Order: sequence, then C-alpha cells, then structure tokens
Amino acid sequence: MQMKNALLALTEAVRRARLEIACYQDPTCRGSAEGTVDRLAKLLGDEEINAAMALIDPDAESPSIVPQHDDQRQTVGRH
Repeated sequence: MQMKNALLALTEAVRRARLEIACYQDPTCRGSAEGTVDRLAKLLGDEEINAAMALIDPDAESPSIVPQHDDQRQTVGRH
C-alpha cells in the first residue's frame, strides 16, 4: 500500500465513523448504541485500515478496547 492510498483509506474511515456517530446522535436516524459500536468496530478493524495504520506509524500500538479490571487500572497524576 502506498502512503497516498493509506491516507485516503484513513480519511474515508474517519468520515464514515463520523457519520455513524452523527446517526447515533440523531433521533430521526434511530441508530442504537450496540449497532453503532458494531459498525465502528467493523470499520476500524478492517484489514485495509490496519495496513494503512501500520504504514503511517509502524511502531504504534493500538490501545486495548477491553476495559481493565479495577486492580489493573493505572492512576495518572496521583502519588
């Protein structure tokens, strides 16, 4: 994948994600939370999007979307 194609893929993914969120927030669209999350997960987990991210920032790790247990949570700014 070329850098230009990677940027186009990521730009399109952001555009579609924004539309999904707008639909969820619009009462006339009637997007459910579960449906919105499912569509966003499918969109952002796409192989083309993963390849584009790997090309743009190969050393970056994606944060886990799985919630941490209370005993594993890190406190920021407290000593």
